[in-house]
Amino acid sequence: MKQLTLPNGESIYYIDRMTALYVFQEIFVDNIYLQNNIEIKDNNTIFDVGANIGLFSRFISQKASNLRILTFEPIPEIFNVLEANLKNIDASIKNYNIGLGEKEEIIEFFYYPNVSADSAAIPFEWNKKIEQYLENYEDVICKDYPAARNVPESSRKEFVEKILKYLYKSKKINGVIRPLSDIIKENNINTINLLKIDAENYERQVLEGINNKDWDKIQQISMEVHEHIKGGENLLKEISDSLKERGFEIGIGKESRETIMGVYMLYAKN
Repeated sequence: MKQLTLPNGESIYYIDRMTALYVFQEIFVDNIYLQNNIEIKDNNTIFDVGANIGLFSRFISQKASNLRILTFEPIPEIFNVLEANLKNIDASIKNYNIGLGEKEEIIEFFYYPNVSADSAAIPFEWNKKIEQYLENYEDVICKDYPAARNVPESSRKEFVEKILKYLYKSKKINGVIRPLSDIIKENNINTINLLKIDAENYERQVLEGINNKDWDKIQQISMEVHEHIKGGENLLKEISDSLKERGFEIGIGKESRETIMGVYMLYAKN
């Protein structure tokens, strides 16, 4: 298992360096999950859905004491790294090698070893993603690949496709999906102080796995919403409206590199 020293001096295990550093920036530097009055307090219960290599749980374990954290990561290769990274954190932790969804079933996942944080049950819409990269070439592609500025405009589509084919070369694996309400029941959970969701295009299904009687147990939600999938064009509004109907106050993250690519942060407080 590979090890990496992060910019803050912590040593972690990782799969691909790009994911490790990108997720570190999002969580430890930009603090994207704890904005819009989302907060962590001592003795809280946290659900880390789409935990990847465990950096969010590792981060919040340093922000409050006596936390109870349940993590969910369906890809076995990623899950093994998550367990290694969370082995000695200062929190009560339970790690599930599953994804969450509407019902219990086994589904196919696309595991991307070259960009493991993007591993998903539902891949992004290929042609739409290429168009987004071309429309935002300077802000997105050139930021990661400065030499891309030298690529002639007539060759940029081919260049973008080449990059994406490399990054998103997938391994297909089967993984278990379970409803979130089943986890609540088997762990006798009365309150979820924060439900963090980064389910890579599967966030709608995660929410559909919550029974009506369990919604009152959820105090805060911090989640990524991905509109770059087939049928996902209005997903941010759909989820926002649904949460408002359940009594949540909604906040949307600031415009960023991610939002221009169809990925948004949504915050909800009950």
